Amino acid sequence: MLDEKDKEIIDHFQKNPRDSFTQAAKELGMAKGTVKRRYDNLVEKRLISEGIGLNLSQLKFSHALSFIEITDPDTEKAILDYFYECPLVTAIFSLSGFEYNIVVCLVADTREKITTFIDTFPLSHLPGVKRRNSFFVKESEGFSEKPFWLFFPNGSKKIFKQYDCQDKCGACGVIERITEKAEP
Repeated sequence: MLDEKDKEIIDHFQKNPRDSFTQAAKELGMAKGTVKRRYDNLVEKRLISEGIGLNLSQLKFSHALSFIEITDPDTEKAILDYFYECPLVTAIFSLSGFEYNIVVCLVADTREKITTFIDTFPLSHLPGVKRRNSFFVKESEGFSEKPFWLFFPNGSKKIFKQYDCQDKCGACGVIERITEKAEP
């Protein structure tokens, strides 16, 4: 559970992520050791994560949403377990109470990369997948006046990393593992 001091520390570093512990302690009216200890504790408990935020609204990119209806829990688990490895997938959510069980958020520098992913990823052929619908949201450059942040934790392999696949979805090892996991 977060107490008021933890909330103040989190709020401070959200607004001033580059501040030192000394500066944060001065502004919060706490001892430097207290701020550092509490901050490290929050990181250790995985309540917060250090990383970098990328403001996608300032870049040219395409994004799409893929909605998937799953009837087999093993297939759902396999997709959730492995999908995050794809360099185009920025977020994946499991849903309940809707027609679709999973929403996959895709972002790439070109619409063609997303189209290739959607066309070649064999989701519809997996046992337990009833249907999938994908919607392109927008191909844009600065699509919003407000920032659209994508957060990458420290150690993330996704941010501007050249993957072995080089976006060749048809030969994707992730696809093979999902297919193997979903087969009865």
